[in-house]
Amino acid sequence: MEEEDKPCESGAPGWVVTFGDMMSLLLTFFILLLSFSRLEKARFQAARSSLQQAFGVQNVTPRQSFEEGRSPTMQHFSLPFQASELVDQLKNIVASQQSRSPQGKVDVQIDQSQLGVLMTLPYESMFDSGSAQLRAEIFMMLDEIAAKLKQNSAQVRVSAFTDDIPISSAQFASNDHLSAARAVALIDYLRRTINVPDERFEAAPFGPNRPIAPNISKINRERNRRIEILFYTRPSAEWRSVRDGVEPQSGDR
Repeated sequence: MEEEDKPCESGAPGWVVTFGDMMSLLLTFFILLLSFSRLEKARFQAARSSLQQAFGVQNVTPRQSFEEGRSPTMQHFSLPFQASELVDQLKNIVASQQSRSPQGKVDVQIDQSQLGVLMTLPYESMFDSGSAQLRAEIFMMLDEIAAKLKQNSAQVRVSAFTDDIPISSAQFASNDHLSAARAVALIDYLRRTINVPDERFEAAPFGPNRPIAPNISKINRERNRRIEILFYTRPSAEWRSVRDGVEPQSGDR
């Protein structure tokens, strides 16, 4: 008499469950390794110390550390001049301007950032209303600024801004035309004073765009009518070619 077949037990065999647990743990372990590989070194060190402490390996207090060195981007955009030194020089120039005649006084703001050194001047100190001709009272200060530019290789971007009150004259059809003429007039004066290549200068006329305060009051409109001079570093030819997707020419290297 043949032996009757034993009925199959319900569920998966015990070894399958154990094998599945092991594979899940291995998958979790590799995911953890992958996540660590995408973290900064300082965060990885902190996480490792935390795990060691949790497993009783050693009693370590996680501590943040910072890598030394500079990124390739910062190497291409680092200022070729001492920015802090230029800030001090510009402040001295402004102080000298303030000590001159009352007509020559000007409220200037000087800021330093990763972009460079930004000098902000109210347009009333430089131009008459509706005009793109520089006022004579500002010539001496501009001459001193130009002299400092000759001592370094900083690029110069002149941005001109107006308020939102429409303008229409025989010379300027709009605020955009007026701001463009003012930016070019300032660049032309600086360029002729120090006699440097045109490529060091850039005009950025914004007209009524990019106000720093809502154009809802006389005080705010006065703040928006301004000239900004940015002293910055021009990216290297190699960096510009990578940015624009163009192979650099041999003369640009």
